[in-house]
Amino acid sequence: MAVEIDRNLRLPETEYFPTREEKSGICLHHTVGGSARSTFQWWVQDGQMVGTAYLIARDGTVHEVFDPQHWAYQFGLRWPRARKIAFEKRFIGIEIASEGGLIEHEGELYCFDRISPRTRKSRDEAFDYGQDYRGYRYFDKYEPAQVDSLVELLNHLCDTFDIPRQAPSKFFDFYGDRLKHFKGIIGHTMVRRDKTDPIPDINLWNRLQNDCGIQAVEVGAPPRKKLTEPEIEELFRANMQELNKMYVPAGSMVKGLLMELERGERNTYIRLRDAVPNGHVVYYDFVQGDRKLVYQIGRALGFKEVTDSKLEVRNA
Repeated sequence: MAVEIDRNLRLPETEYFPTREEKSGICLHHTVGGSARSTFQWWVQDGQMVGTAYLIARDGTVHEVFDPQHWAYQFGLRWPRARKIAFEKRFIGIEIASEGGLIEHEGELYCFDRISPRTRKSRDEAFDYGQDYRGYRYFDKYEPAQVDSLVELLNHLCDTFDIPRQAPSKFFDFYGDRLKHFKGIIGHTMVRRDKTDPIPDINLWNRLQNDCGIQAVEVGAPPRKKLTEPEIEELFRANMQELNKMYVPAGSMVKGLLMELERGERNTYIRLRDAVPNGHVVYYDFVQGDRKLVYQIGRALGFKEVTDSKLEVRNA
């Protein structure tokens, strides 16, 4: 079945880059918003040149908001500028209207990380991953009509732009710049540790494999290189700068975690970033060693939350 595309919502040229670029990939996102139209209106107003060529509404309507040969920022990568821009230009983005990750409080689910009657979400509308995935267990479930439209749109785009029908085999993993030359279908989670889109539902990827012919392919592991002493010293200085931004007792707890990770033969290192000023939260990137130790030691020390990119210390 040919995909029906609605072109009534069109971004002004000031909100994307109207240059024709060669396309070799497609990235799947979800909006973390109320509707496709509300996301479109936000893009019109924000002035950030951020957006994707397609929005899939909850009823399955596919909105093309700019020509897919053009581009806008969709990834938010912290790569060197030239590499980042080249990656942005060659990927066509698809946003699925969804409220994203849901939090649980006293047996109820809520969207947008806010607890109020207006953000309450029925469990019938939620996907349960069964365990923590980047800070969430529950997610706003995509509508069947949205998945049907996604299948049709992917088939259309792969045919039109000769995009390889392949995806990295570990659908929910982070690959980072190992995908800098990858051609095919990816999720936002694959290049950003702090993202959850698309939702971690294996049935979604199974559907894409079955109905779009997407093949799961192995992506090479990054080469393992042991940190040198100067690199360890530089990492220590960078981490201390982040610790000094935090509430002092919270920073001390995170420093204790760093020391435990490095102790003896563990030789496990993380790089802190984006510490909340005078706060209890700091984010991190894994550098070397045994990733599981971050979670295990963090929990043993009494951290409030430990994910694969975030550390949160309990308030004293």
